[in-house]
Amino acid sequence: MMRAVILILLASALGVGCNYRKETDPSPPVDVPTTYSEGAERTAPPEPEAEPVRDARWWRQMGDPTLTALIEEALRRNQSVRAGWARVRQSRYIANQVRAARMPQIGLQGAYDIGKEIQVFGEFDFQNATGSLPISYEVDLFARRAREHQGAKFDAEAARLDQESLAITISAEVAEAWFDSINARIEVAVVQEQLETDLRFLELVELRYREGLNSAVDVHQQRQRVASQRALLALADAQTDLTDQRLSVLLGEAPGRRFPVDGKVLPDIGPTPNIEAPASLLEARPDIKAVRKRVEAEDRRVAAAVGARLPVITLNFSPGYKWLQFEGDQVVRDPVTLLPVPDPDTGLPTVARSSQTANGIVWRAGAELSVPLFDGIAAWSAIKAQRALLDQLMEQYAETILTGLIEVESTLVLERQERLRIQFLEDEFRLANITLEATRDRYRAGLSDFLPVLTALATRQRSELQLVAARRQLVSYRVQLYRALGGAWPEEFGEPEDD
Repeated sequence: MMRAVILILLASALGVGCNYRKETDPSPPVDVPTTYSEGAERTAPPEPEAEPVRDARWWRQMGDPTLTALIEEALRRNQSVRAGWARVRQSRYIANQVRAARMPQIGLQGAYDIGKEIQVFGEFDFQNATGSLPISYEVDLFARRAREHQGAKFDAEAARLDQESLAITISAEVAEAWFDSINARIEVAVVQEQLETDLRFLELVELRYREGLNSAVDVHQQRQRVASQRALLALADAQTDLTDQRLSVLLGEAPGRRFPVDGKVLPDIGPTPNIEAPASLLEARPDIKAVRKRVEAEDRRVAAAVGARLPVITLNFSPGYKWLQFEGDQVVRDPVTLLPVPDPDTGLPTVARSSQTANGIVWRAGAELSVPLFDGIAAWSAIKAQRALLDQLMEQYAETILTGLIEVESTLVLERQERLRIQFLEDEFRLANITLEATRDRYRAGLSDFLPVLTALATRQRSELQLVAARRQLVSYRVQLYRALGGAWPEEFGEPEDD
């Protein structure tokens, strides 16, 4: 009867373990479109085709060797990057710890005893020394330990992909800081030129005022304009220092470093790159691949939780060496009858002093079977908790894919619209120059007062600064596009060697 009950319980446990089928290379939990919608909606004339973006070293396409050197320096020295490599090493060492459960466990034990025992017919001293090498090995019948190890390895791979994603992020931040530094100098030069223009108009207004051709109000308005430009110039100068400080921190050093920005201009980013199909984003974006690895890791942990309810067999083998010595009084016995030999004087059993030593190789071998029968609902709850975490990661996987798609879509749209905006701003700036010249000529000829000139001058200067900002924004959108596309991380920026 008991045998039948045990067989039924074992069969039930095996049935529970066999009802789980692991997922390998999980498919995207969302429908990935075949093309980006921005491409279908493009109404502007087609641009020259460019090579598809596959290399994560996108900054080389900017044609700025200084930028290349700064990014490569940041990838070696930035503290966030270095901390990321430490996380990668940590995840790999954790995977090694999990793998240890699949290997034989070998230890070394030793003991030494000394003492004295008192018995009815005497006492004896003893010494005992033992040494053993216990070996145990859990037979991974249902691959529970293997799945735990697989999950830990997937976590390590995800950590490595997180590091690639971080490197792409840091490279984009360095590029943005570098272009901000260049743009800050451009703004300083533009504001200085505008200030010089305002000063020349101030001289003209003051001259006409002295000649009685205009009022003091015109002089005050232009002086106010000059003061405003000087305040703007002070702010632009401050931005140059702030961008240099931000760049220094990204390079892993204290603020104060000066960078070779003089003479630099914003790059000509050229036409929009030929973007591959959205499905390629699943393999190009390291953050998407990292989440997928974590999904696979959690899938293996679900299988391991199921396996924890199955029987476990552990093999044990303990070879060793034992040495024993004892010395003391011992009752003399008749070799035939084995009865104590009496002392002829006292009639008591004869006691003689004796010493014995024994030593040799000893060993023990066996196997243990452990079958979980009842633990409340602990194991069942553990499986459900792992499945819930797997569901959570699947939703995160879908969200990461959608985020990647929308990032590419939005940067494509924004870049296209920014190009159109720059065209309109260039037209506005050209017309503002024409208007300023016309109002200035009318003012010099005495055909109008200074207010139209002041209005035209303010419009022209505002338009020029907007154009500078728009050109900088266009470069930023291209950086965001490269970052959104991801790419294969080159081996030359591989991880540092372990200590």
